[in-house]
Amino acid sequence: MSQNQTQSEKLNAETIAEAAEGNSAENLEASSAVLPAAASPAEAHFDALCEQYYHSWFRYHPEQAVDIGVYDFAEQLTSYEHDDIGALLVLNQKMLSALDELNYSDLDEPRQLDYRLIKGAISIELHDMEDNDWRYRNPLEYVPVNAIYQLLIHPGDNIHTAIKHRLEVIPEYLRGAKVMLSSYPERVVPEWASTAKDIASAGSSFIRGLARHPLITAKFANPARLQPLFDDAAAALSDFSAYLEAEVLPAAQGKFASGHNRFNRLLKERHFLDTDAESILRFGERLVADTEEELLQHSKKLCGERDISKALTNIGSKHPDASGLLDSYRKKMQVAHAWLLKSDIMTVPEKQSLKVQQTPVFLRNVIPFAAYEPPIPQDAEQRGIYYVTTVDVTAESEALLAEHNDFSIDLTSVHEAFPGHHLQFVIANQHNRNNVTRLLNASASMYEGWALYCEQLVFEQDLYNKKEHQFIMLRDRLWRALRIIIDVKIHTGQFTFDDAVKLLVDKLGFEQSQAAMEITWYCNAAATPLCYAIGREIILKTREHAVGDNTKSTEKLKEFHDALLSRGSIALPLVVQSVFGDSVWQNVHDDIFMAEQ
Repeated sequence: MSQNQTQSEKLNAETIAEAAEGNSAENLEASSAVLPAAASPAEAHFDALCEQYYHSWFRYHPEQAVDIGVYDFAEQLTSYEHDDIGALLVLNQKMLSALDELNYSDLDEPRQLDYRLIKGAISIELHDMEDNDWRYRNPLEYVPVNAIYQLLIHPGDNIHTAIKHRLEVIPEYLRGAKVMLSSYPERVVPEWASTAKDIASAGSSFIRGLARHPLITAKFANPARLQPLFDDAAAALSDFSAYLEAEVLPAAQGKFASGHNRFNRLLKERHFLDTDAESILRFGERLVADTEEELLQHSKKLCGERDISKALTNIGSKHPDASGLLDSYRKKMQVAHAWLLKSDIMTVPEKQSLKVQQTPVFLRNVIPFAAYEPPIPQDAEQRGIYYVTTVDVTAESEALLAEHNDFSIDLTSVHEAFPGHHLQFVIANQHNRNNVTRLLNASASMYEGWALYCEQLVFEQDLYNKKEHQFIMLRDRLWRALRIIIDVKIHTGQFTFDDAVKLLVDKLGFEQSQAAMEITWYCNAAATPLCYAIGREIILKTREHAVGDNTKSTEKLKEFHDALLSRGSIALPLVVQSVFGDSVWQNVHDDIFMAEQ
């Protein structure tokens, strides 16, 4: 018997035993639905390894499972028990060993792509479990508000049981969370604890009022009978928020910075950018300098001066009333959709829909303007949600409405809806509905790079071509370029939190509170903020090789876009290599990261 067979049997026996109870083959289909049938023993072995691995892995990640339409553990919350963490650690170690024993060259190209994705994801999770145990550092991971909300917007067949059980366990779950955090309160990262405090507080109100929520009334015949569960969960969240404020925050001294090693690991094993933090930073600094100069030139066209703030004030005065904000976003989204159908520069799936609605109250502190929630892959109608954080009429409302100016709404609807996030995620689901590895390993280099690219695309294609649109497009690009600098510097010890806030205030005219909110999520998402601008640059450089100067050719653009979107939401370098070839990727990489070296 070969060593490969021995390792496979060991892994399968253990993972099947761990995952046998309640698993559904229907929900846990492996990659076979989108990969060619296994043509060799190595390919069949790889498929079996992946299937058995995910059978167990979902038990320890029930909320991530629901996000991709797997409901076998939907009654559970993410465990922080020592035995479960230890079992997950062993599972990852054994899977990594099993993958190492496979002969990579014996796999076909689609499986080689998935091999790289799953191995990178396991490597990152293992290092984080061993070096950065979230249970003692990040109170955000304990706040279970989204664990309830995700079941409402992505309901499975057992939604009644799942919601009831998750609600029932929240009080005990948060009592245990307090024990964990109290073990080493000095390890807790204060920025994360502060955000967790706010979300738990807002989430308490949200959960308490769920009996009147339309998503609950649509699913439960008598939602008032759930009120005791809502009240107990809400009280536990309120208590947890008070605990964080009174006991954790005064002692919290943890550092959010990832450090060079983890940051570079994320670049290489999550986003597959074959470079390092220093090269990324050099590119970001060049992009900031070039974009800022271009923006200053356009400021002069708008207000007669090289004054970004003054030009922005003029543009910001043209906005809808607070009462009409959602309708304005709906209309702009419809305009973008109609234009996309007429332009025929990419294939638009027939079955999809997008609903514009207010941002849930518990997310308003982390979504200051707008955001997108994709449909689960198994949703036959592919229904996405376009969140808009509406503005209350107060003394400060005029300043907030200025960010919702007419021209920003135009481009935000392109970014979030058509042809941006919604279209890209729906197509990704269409191509990879049952490929668990690709669904779980989305990279912002693809989905955010694509959305930012689309802002430029609609300008090139004359959907929006006013000078105000170009100013907003350039300002948004400068914002994303600054993210590269901030992302690298705050996670490699070159910037403090306050340094990063000041940069956004000075360069973009952000309000202090808005800038602080922005930096707060950078702190907890290392190597993600940089992906917007870098992803856009990768797409543009790849387009140069694939389309050349034929950007007005509908046929050429459609062929390029459809090919680019065909591999899902995975790391953009892998997409370019898979679709356009290794040599194209090498040229794109060198154009971006080797310039001036």
